[in-house]
Amino acid sequence: SDLLNPEATGFSIFSLPSDTMAKQQSPGPTGWRVDRVFAGKIQRYDNWYKGASSAIDKKECKGAVTVGKLGITEDQQSRKSHGGPERALLQYAGENYDYISKVFEKKKRDGLETSFDFDRLRSPGFGENIATSCGMTEDTVCIGDVYKLGTATIQVSMPRAPCFHLNHRFQARDRAHLLSILVETQQKAGWLYRVLEAGKFKAGDEFVLVERPLPNMSVKFAHRMVSETKFPLDAVKEMKDCALLAEKWRKYARERIANGNHPVGMSARLLGGSKGAHLKKGHFFSAGGCWYSVSLAIAVAAFVLVVFVDA
Repeated sequence: SDLLNPEATGFSIFSLPSDTMAKQQSPGPTGWRVDRVFAGKIQRYDNWYKGASSAIDKKECKGAVTVGKLGITEDQQSRKSHGGPERALLQYAGENYDYISKVFEKKKRDGLETSFDFDRLRSPGFGENIATSCGMTEDTVCIGDVYKLGTATIQVSMPRAPCFHLNHRFQARDRAHLLSILVETQQKAGWLYRVLEAGKFKAGDEFVLVERPLPNMSVKFAHRMVSETKFPLDAVKEMKDCALLAEKWRKYARERIANGNHPVGMSARLLGGSKGAHLKKGHFFSAGGCWYSVSLAIAVAAFVLVVFVDA
């Protein structure tokens, strides 16, 4: 398959060491296993923006599940942006829940966030199909990684692009303290797989690394491309043409290049609706236009400040 052959992609930067690329510190994973497996049905949430439909509320699957090109047989997806062959399975690291909890607990202590639903900060709170807590994170997993999982073969296709549904689910509705913005800017949103070979897997199965064609292109590094102002242009150009990346992410790269190597606004995805007009008025946000752009930048900076203060 061309997806398993780096030479067929014309993608060279991430297969060789580079001072500007994210580097993996170990040759590959050991002891990475599935904790739990989840699938969900589409539900309508009348209290969400415009009564949105979502399958984010997953239930645990007991025993082995069957996975095909579109994911787990029992799993449903409510929108084109939440499914398809390039987004067949979503994995989320349990380590991220600990991080998010610390950030929002500090906000709560400071009186900045009062409605956040801390009870959901555990698997499958982010709507993941695969839950792990073994060190398998956005830092240690690479785009293009091929894993044997049970009898199935899966390949990392793209970072998860978080959307405003997370804000509804966790009741983070103050524009200044949105969960979607936090996991976007800190690259802790999870990652997606395509299924190369259908099969079955279950909780406890080990991720057996078959191939790592792009050892310098971690999921985190790929996610940084869509949100960071300063990002290597040569890396963006390589991502644009990388067959190992899902078309959605390659489109983001094309849009960034067309925008002078600056991130393209993701307001509809992160906030929902007309730039989040349905959200509670926050400390940093005001209505529309350039004020929205300025307030979004301030909100992002506020999250980054929390990270450095806590570090």
